[in-house]
Amino acid sequence: MKISVMKATKRNEFRALELKLTENSSSPHTIYLKEHAVREHTADRPSGRTLLVVNLPPYVDEKGIINAFREAGTIKSVEFCSKPTTAEKKPRKYKFIEENTLETYKVAYVVFQKVSQLEKALNLSELSPLHSEDHQIKLGMKKWIQEYNDSVQIPKVLKECIETFMKKYDEENAKAEKKEKALGEEDDDGWVTVTKKGRIQSFARSENVENKIMAKEEKNKKRKELQNFYTFQIRESKMKHIVALRQKFEEDKKKIAQIKQSRRFKPF
Repeated sequence: MKISVMKATKRNEFRALELKLTENSSSPHTIYLKEHAVREHTADRPSGRTLLVVNLPPYVDEKGIINAFREAGTIKSVEFCSKPTTAEKKPRKYKFIEENTLETYKVAYVVFQKVSQLEKALNLSELSPLHSEDHQIKLGMKKWIQEYNDSVQIPKVLKECIETFMKKYDEENAKAEKKEKALGEEDDDGWVTVTKKGRIQSFARSENVENKIMAKEEKNKKRKELQNFYTFQIRESKMKHIVALRQKFEEDKKKIAQIKQSRRFKPF
């Protein structure tokens, strides 16, 4: 009795498949895919259900990827990146600001609904076209016209979006301030939680403390000043030095005259 053994698919090696815009495309593009297998999987790239696709052209979008892998099964999410990475995707802080689309060759992390669907995707011998009845990728002049039309915002719609965004932002800020204020209040046991926005207790400045602070500031100021850097500074320093030497000379002359007057002749 012969037992047929099914050959295991090499999941950790890249497979090359042709990606076409339409069924009759004369110049398909070659992409490479394999299972996304790392030690620590993130929540948005679960183990056993994530497919890594590289060498994707700039015009490929999420709907196009879903159309290309429609034979494998249901796709839960598609994430585009400029290069492969193991870092978890950070959530957008402000959803009102749109993310810039990648205009270069990119990679995609395709998450399927089931593990069996990833197996089907790895065993595909041919991909479906990117185009479908309800989705057509625009290229060239048509793409530029669409991008320009999408960039033009209707003032009324834009105003409504901004007001909705600001209302939500103010509500979040009010909740955060209320929570911060509640933490700063004294609890039943008499404890107060120290927060970032806590009160800063100032100290009373006496005359001695004030003099020390002023002396320190003056010292720092002198340290920062450039000494004898400019021509007028060199000239002034020379003049001051000459004046100081003359004063010293006059003082020495007076001292010598006083010594001469106080001398007394004592032969014995």
